[in-house]
Amino acid sequence: MKLIVFAALLATSLALGPGGDPRQAQILKSDFDIQPEGSYQYAYETDNGIAAQEQGNIQPQGPEQAIKSVSGSFQFLTPENEQIQVSYIADENGYQPSGNALPTPPPIPIAIQRALEYIAAHPPPPENQKRF
Repeated sequence: MKLIVFAALLATSLALGPGGDPRQAQILKSDFDIQPEGSYQYAYETDNGIAAQEQGNIQPQGPEQAIKSVSGSFQFLTPENEQIQVSYIADENGYQPSGNALPTPPPIPIAIQRALEYIAAHPPPPENQKRF
């Protein structure tokens, strides 16, 4: 009977893997720094492979205008033990992520590319008729 209980406990601990229950992750690192002018930075890391860091800045552009910019990254492990990493920038040009798990568009087919180049090189003549 003791052997069955021991085997069940061993099987359970092996099934959870080396990180244990992901809902019970321990924080390994946690840094936060907030400045009075509005800039900030933070970083954290847990024992189950989750990590993130971010910096935010405010750059004055005039008496009532400022450019806010944020850059950072995060990473985590999927249930299949694949490392996902995403870096990003958010500024006046919008949110711009990049990473190994984000989809990328397929290349433009050669025939379509040639057609676009032809259209750009040969614009239609201007119309002389007025349309109502």
